Amino acid sequence: MRRTRTERGEGRFGTLVGIVVLALTVYLGVKIVPVLINGYTFRDFLEEEARFAALRKRDEEVKNRVLRKAQDLDLPVGAKDILITRSTTHFDIKVKYIVPIETPVYTYNWAFDEAIRSPLF
Repeated sequence: MRRTRTERGEGRFGTLVGIVVLALTVYLGVKIVPVLINGYTFRDFLEEEARFAALRKRDEEVKNRVLRKAQDLDLPVGAKDILITRSTTHFDIKVKYIVPIETPVYTYNWAFDEAIRSPLF
């Protein structure tokens, strides 16, 4: 008994769709992963700064260190985006910034709103 193939080319279309999906995933990964890594690194830095804030003499020094770290990580943070408050019991650092992720079709504005509170001893 002999079979005839009537579904020629179906495998090629499925492969093409798979390659396009894979390429799109890799492209978006290249765009998004560095933003995530820089965001998490910056948050860790803010937590460390808040923890050791009692050792620093002035809030302005902490603000300058935060600005320098944001510049090192290529994050769009300005002096007006940083709010530092100190009370008798705790130290707060709040930073709001937006990182645009540009693609040929769409620009997504990823908003970060970091709020760190640490007790003062």
